[in-house]
Amino acid sequence: MIISKIRLFNGVKRLWTSSGGGMLIEFAFVAPFVILLLTATAEVAVTLFVDATISGAAESAARDIRTGRVQENDDPLDAFRTKLCDSLFGIVDCSEVVFDVRTFDDFGSVEMVLQTDEDGNMTGGQFAPGDSGQITVVRISYRWQFLTPLVGHALSSDGTNGVLLLSTMAFQNEPYELGG
Repeated sequence: MIISKIRLFNGVKRLWTSSGGGMLIEFAFVAPFVILLLTATAEVAVTLFVDATISGAAESAARDIRTGRVQENDDPLDAFRTKLCDSLFGIVDCSEVVFDVRTFDDFGSVEMVLQTDEDGNMTGGQFAPGDSGQITVVRISYRWQFLTPLVGHALSSDGTNGVLLLSTMAFQNEPYELGG
């Protein structure tokens, strides 16, 4: 037993002092940090891609409200949800996307307080697309969870290992006539 420990110690000592093993040991010290840095970079890139996709989908669905295409359907809520989900291209699970569509009298009266639950997800969503000429605000949110816990906890402000991606648009509906 003692002899095997001495041999192991001598083997480690030889590896540590030899010029060929030094590079291997240095790599073993540096590799975890390099891998973490590459993983963090990839995670942030994917998060930004998903955020851009959600913003594009929100803009596309909001455009259909602005022009009255949503309001002219028998089920405006279903038409909006379908347009939004189709614009996400399956990149995120549409059932986890939360939206809030509200109508106001003028831009000065717009007040959209962000309501979240204990997990940091948006709550209190309504669907009121408004009529021709009214002010409408569309807010879309999606909770993005990071794969790497260290990255998630470093970038997450609420300790949930994720971030709430939001896209908000405020606009005045274009003049249109329903059923015409």
